[in-house]
Amino acid sequence: MNARLPRFLAVALTTLSLTAAAWAEEGGVFTADLPFDAAQPLPAWMHGAPVSAPGQGARIAFQLSPPKNQDLLVHFVFDETEGGGLRIEWLRDGQSSPELLAENLGESLGVPNQRPLLISASRLGGNGSLLLQGGANLNVNRVKFEWVSERTMLSSSARFVPVVVTASRLTLAEAEVEGGPRPAPRDEWRDRVVRAALTEGAELLTPSLELLAELEQAPDQARLEASLAGVFLDQEIWLLVNGQEVGPIAVEVPTLEDPGHLGLPGREVNFAGWRRGSVHIPADLMLPGENSLLLELRSPLKTDYRNRTFIRDAVLELSYPRAVREPDLSLPLPDLPTGEPQDPEEEPLPAVESPAPAPAEALSDFWGRSEGSL
Repeated sequence: MNARLPRFLAVALTTLSLTAAAWAEEGGVFTADLPFDAAQPLPAWMHGAPVSAPGQGARIAFQLSPPKNQDLLVHFVFDETEGGGLRIEWLRDGQSSPELLAENLGESLGVPNQRPLLISASRLGGNGSLLLQGGANLNVNRVKFEWVSERTMLSSSARFVPVVVTASRLTLAEAEVEGGPRPAPRDEWRDRVVRAALTEGAELLTPSLELLAELEQAPDQARLEASLAGVFLDQEIWLLVNGQEVGPIAVEVPTLEDPGHLGLPGREVNFAGWRRGSVHIPADLMLPGENSLLLELRSPLKTDYRNRTFIRDAVLELSYPRAVREPDLSLPLPDLPTGEPQDPEEEPLPAVESPAPAPAEALSDFWGRSEGSL
């Protein structure tokens, strides 16, 4: 049976291809794949295709005219090589030397990676060129530009603000867009839930990795969450707790608007960057004392993968019952009444009224008084 697109969807796709140039002019979001296609429509705030820039190593420059009072969020998608990275600078028009924005966005993982960087409007300060510098060969696959501005937001007192919310509904914390080293998770305790960090930085997961957790008492509920890099979209990470197989970690598949979807020939299942994953752990598997959490990389559909994978921000989340509050026996007891109990004052009983006559008696009395004579 041949599947056919509904007519309105086919028309919409045709319209999309015809109006791409108009959208590029109006939109605040633009993605540039490298090598750059010179026939690609450009937004009004970008002046021409990226050009080579002088300097050490491979460097390219994007010439930009920032919209007024808007910050620039840039996603850089690049192939890391061990020991290599990506340097970002901003050269304002009329100045001779660029300003350093990020010394190195790389994390020395050796896998496709993605890093967002937020550049404030005051730091841009007008027209200029965004400079990208890699190693001997420029290792950048994609650059996604998105202009952002302040909006009103409510936040719990336990959460840190500000955050950046992208057009694709991705929420980024302030520490994620500063361009510096990624912060390590911290132990937390809120209400009845304990969050214990199991990793300090990125650790090699291939082919397996064991994490240890020391518990004082068994929890009511347990959950493991982590960030994963280098894991192909058709691979799984299985969890074994104290030798018992729990199952695969549910690793998110980001929206297709995420620039980490490479979609390149032969790399359709590759995703550049970190993906969040989590799994529920049966509470009876978590015991007082040392617990082993073994993570294994498995490829159900293809067994000849040799990719490197990493894990970071591994957090064991545990829920415990609310502590029972013991009575404070040091407080004085209230004085009790002494003496014989007194009877309450007697109240007079209500007067007894004669019951109403029955209907037959009332009728006889009526005729006896001659009130019913003709």
